[in-house]
Amino acid sequence: MKTITVSEFRKNIKKYADLAKSEKVIVNRGEGKAFAIVPLEEVDDSGYNPEFVKKIEKSLKEAEEGKTVKINSDKELAEFLKSL
Repeated sequence: MKTITVSEFRKNIKKYADLAKSEKVIVNRGEGKAFAIVPLEEVDDSGYNPEFVKKIEKSLKEAEEGKTVKINSDKELAEFLKSL
């Protein structure tokens, strides 16, 4: 298990996302505020809507293929989030 600070996580997001595939990564925000980084396929929570998870997985695949969206305003962000 690897425990890191939020600032360390921010500086090396890709590194720790990759590391989370093979070991637990805990991001510590301070007193009593810590979060686990886990691959989406390992999340076992019936509270997640399966269609929403599929959309996230599709978006991740598109991002890996270089298909990204540039958002320049709050309005564009709201429209993008509504499209999910």
